[in-house]
Amino acid sequence: MKSVLKAIFLLIICIVPGGCNSYTESDDAHLVAIGVILIITALFLGLAIYSNLLRDEISDLSAFDAKAQQMQKSQRWISVDKNAPFSLTKVQFGLWTVIISSAYIYLSLFKGDCAAGAINKTALVLMGIFAGTAVASSMIDKNEINDNRDRHQNSPSQGFFIDILSDDNGISLHRFQNFAWTIIAITVYLYKLSLITKGCELPELSDTLLALTGISSVTYLTLKTQENDPPIQAVQQANKTAAVNNSGGTTAPPVAEVAVQ
Repeated sequence: MKSVLKAIFLLIICIVPGGCNSYTESDDAHLVAIGVILIITALFLGLAIYSNLLRDEISDLSAFDAKAQQMQKSQRWISVDKNAPFSLTKVQFGLWTVIISSAYIYLSLFKGDCAAGAINKTALVLMGIFAGTAVASSMIDKNEINDNRDRHQNSPSQGFFIDILSDDNGISLHRFQNFAWTIIAITVYLYKLSLITKGCELPELSDTLLALTGISSVTYLTLKTQENDPPIQAVQQANKTAAVNNSGGTTAPPVAEVAVQ
């Protein structure tokens, strides 16, 4: 496989006038860098499509199947996707992992020795923001699962963008804002990467952009905790039941108050 890739690479540079005359051993490092980046990207996309790497956890299979049947009835001519919906935080964390690792490989083998460079603040901050967001989001999901909540994640995937931008009420502003700032940060990061002509220094983003990215993630996590509140009807029914059960003794606080506490 390596010899085949090398032959293709040599063919490409030979098409350019004078390309064969300018070929050096350093082109082997370039070929390795391209190969590794392609492997990382292909593996990420393959796992994203054919596994649960970037998907939410299903906590209620019966509710999932019921929603799948309901969706199938409403769209008879289109087969419903029986996969779990995509997770916004997992998608963000996965994208930045691939982008930063690929950027490091590209600069290290194309532009210089990255081992001699200083610690890159932007890479650490970005990975910290989205790793922390992924961990906090996972903890919120686990708490909701333990509380036996009716989670909007217990429904079949409706498509990548609808999945990551929707909560229990449909497309939500806090999810869109978080996604928008992620796209802005990725665009600026890749643009600055393309401007590097020599030296292995990962791009640095402005403190303002990093702060806005962090704020959008905090806002998303804060509002995510309210996405799967119990339905009002269920709370009212539980309050009535609690009032009847405790009518002859010490009354317990309403379910709504317990939920808030």
